[in-house]
Amino acid sequence: MPIIIPITDLRNTTKISELCHGKNEPVFITKNGYSDLVIMSMEAYEALTAAPQAVQPEKMCYLTEQSPIWAGMLADVLQQNGIPFFKESSLGAGLAIKTGGLSESIRFFVPASRIDGARELVEELFSKEIE
Repeated sequence: MPIIIPITDLRNTTKISELCHGKNEPVFITKNGYSDLVIMSMEAYEALTAAPQAVQPEKMCYLTEQSPIWAGMLADVLQQNGIPFFKESSLGAGLAIKTGGLSESIRFFVPASRIDGARELVEELFSKEIE
């Protein structure tokens, strides 16, 4: 429950300081019954304004390399199964334009934590013989 006190209580600075440090949360100050100020301990302020810890990107692992035709299908299947991925051309954009799309292949990378599930999908899609 928020702490709300009238502005006249600010005269007792020791009491206000103890209140802010004791609760370690913002104290709302009212003036004539309306919100006017918010005060808090330095610890509460630092916790509120601290930069979030940088999230380390998960290591990406090589999954497979496919022709552009099959790469589109694989991308759809990975998305449908909620597996994040990124793909890159084996040739690079400039060389792919010069040599044509048929010589290009697309490499897929997925997070290390999802590699097993992604490999199962690739196996299911591409290892079966056409009857």
